[in-house]
Amino acid sequence: MLAESIIRIGRPIVHSDLPIQQRIRWLTDVDSENCKNFFQHVFLIELEEDAAAFHFIEVGSVEGKTFVPNKLRNNAFPILYPNGGNPLHPQGVYPIPCYLMYEAHIRAMNQPDSFAAEVIFPRLKNSISYREKNEEQLREIARRVSECIAPHFDYFIKQEKQLGILYIYDHSLPEYRLLENRYEDDDRYLWIAESRLSPGKQLHIDGDRVLAGIVEAKFMEAKTLGSASNAISTFTNQEEKEVASIYNKFWLWMSPTWEMPRSIYWGKEEWTRGIKVDRASYEAFLYGTQLLKQITVPVTSAILKEMFAPVASAEAKRHMKPSSFESIFGVPFVLSLLKDDSEQLYHKYKRILNQSDKSESDIHLEILAGINKVIPPLSDEYRLMIVYYSGELSKGDMHVRKVIEDVVPSTATLLQNIIKEINRKELFHIVNILRCNPDKEYHRLRSLPSLLANAYGPGYVWSSLQAVLHRQTVTTQRLYKNTAIKLLELALKEDDWGMREELVFHYGFLAFYSRYQAEVVQRDERVNTVADWERFIEDYHAGDVSLSQLQSAEELGFVTGLLLRQFSNSYRFKTGKDYVKQRVMKFGSKLTPDMIWKFGVLRCEELAKQWSMNLGKKFHFVLAQVLLGFLEAEQAQTLRLDKDKFMTAFWSGYLIYHKVKEEEQ
Repeated sequence: MLAESIIRIGRPIVHSDLPIQQRIRWLTDVDSENCKNFFQHVFLIELEEDAAAFHFIEVGSVEGKTFVPNKLRNNAFPILYPNGGNPLHPQGVYPIPCYLMYEAHIRAMNQPDSFAAEVIFPRLKNSISYREKNEEQLREIARRVSECIAPHFDYFIKQEKQLGILYIYDHSLPEYRLLENRYEDDDRYLWIAESRLSPGKQLHIDGDRVLAGIVEAKFMEAKTLGSASNAISTFTNQEEKEVASIYNKFWLWMSPTWEMPRSIYWGKEEWTRGIKVDRASYEAFLYGTQLLKQITVPVTSAILKEMFAPVASAEAKRHMKPSSFESIFGVPFVLSLLKDDSEQLYHKYKRILNQSDKSESDIHLEILAGINKVIPPLSDEYRLMIVYYSGELSKGDMHVRKVIEDVVPSTATLLQNIIKEINRKELFHIVNILRCNPDKEYHRLRSLPSLLANAYGPGYVWSSLQAVLHRQTVTTQRLYKNTAIKLLELALKEDDWGMREELVFHYGFLAFYSRYQAEVVQRDERVNTVADWERFIEDYHAGDVSLSQLQSAEELGFVTGLLLRQFSNSYRFKTGKDYVKQRVMKFGSKLTPDMIWKFGVLRCEELAKQWSMNLGKKFHFVLAQVLLGFLEAEQAQTLRLDKDKFMTAFWSGYLIYHKVKEEEQ
């Protein structure tokens, strides 16, 4: 269950030494990009017995054309940003009387009666600080606040759009502290402003009490969708004094407006029939969601294109833009298998948040998962989990694409090292033998998601990623099929460079596949790599190719490619035309092993005599072996069963072939 994993992440944070000021930042929206302009107009109303004072504060400054909140002060203003619904109406439960004010609210401040009744009073009713007050007392407080603001309306009102914060500092509330000195570095007391009712003294909030109020406010919000007393918690499996639904506006993966996760047999306020969360687990859930929000990153746009662009058409993929795809976000989870590991786990979370301290031994999720995050080295006493989703979490429009659980860190590290080494060493050799640009960035080989997507297609991204991260067997059948389709498409357009680049990926993936099978799955499965083809080329030029070397469709195809390329070079010298494109591919938009055999290889001897081609004895010897190989392949039906392997190997031999000195002369 996703909620259980979030709670497991949050528990170490609850019991950690995370400072109170930082906890308030995590559990409120003071640092939200959506809220920065609200700090430009803070309406602070100071109440003490029958006295009231108005403060107009700007918590921050304008830098260029943008307002930037003061990070040293803004956490003393514990605001909560509404997710969904009409923001002009009261949203949820407020820990203390600190409310966001929109333009319509600010414009109404010169009408104290309606402002008190329609804006302030409904919010006071939903505030933890005032839950012991009756309605008459709350209406009186609302009246005093509105009447304190109204005389100053002309001073603060502007023509342009305004956003602000209404902050009621009631000296009678235990969350506030009036202190002789201004505390700026203290972890518990957070400074707001100098008092006007007690000049020279300083207004502070008590961080401990405010933090307790924030957690209580969130738990009360959860109870709006269901609660129970003396019930078994889903997460502790013990009877708890009070349980509630899992509803949480920080992580709207279960939104009350989204009907899908709720059974048709539940009422709108009966979510506890599915999940019951106790108060302690819910607090851990809050911290867990906030940590995950901070480390959630979108899948890199270049990788996203590689993952979901059409794989069977090189031309279609070439014209796709990264902006053509819906954004997908990745969330990495680090979970411990040990019960008493809170302190170590918390330090690992801090390392994940602080991405500046990176090393080669870290787990680089951009390589493994396509998301730009680094996880510190982990032993196998931990597990990784990655959640991919699309949509807007803040609006409850979250669609989980894939949850990959129980990834063993040693497996992740091994896969990462294999991909790194292929790009550092083997890729250079592949590019060199195919005579491609060595300075080009081959993004398809840089990460595991792009490797798998380009090999198997976008419809198999999640299943293949799940399989590889869990050491499960994968195959190469779809790789050969997709490569053969793209090579034919590019061949018809006479795009030799495009074909070479497709083969760079093909053999790059086979290099990965070979090492994956040997080192990760630990299974002996051999595939033909460029190193194998180099040995074939040596034998070909030496005239040592024998029928025993042509028993598979792939090996027969590669040598056929070498043979026809050599013949085509001589044919072009005599006629000025390309042999394969004029004689073999002239029958339409397809090319099959049978066509290569009957329209290409079988006619070589005849045309060599017709045009007096001096091809040499080695060519004719290999030609004879290839013809015998086709006869045996026809009888064994390997040309039909392994058509894609034959065609991929044929184009490989055709493009890899290079002239020897004798041929050049």
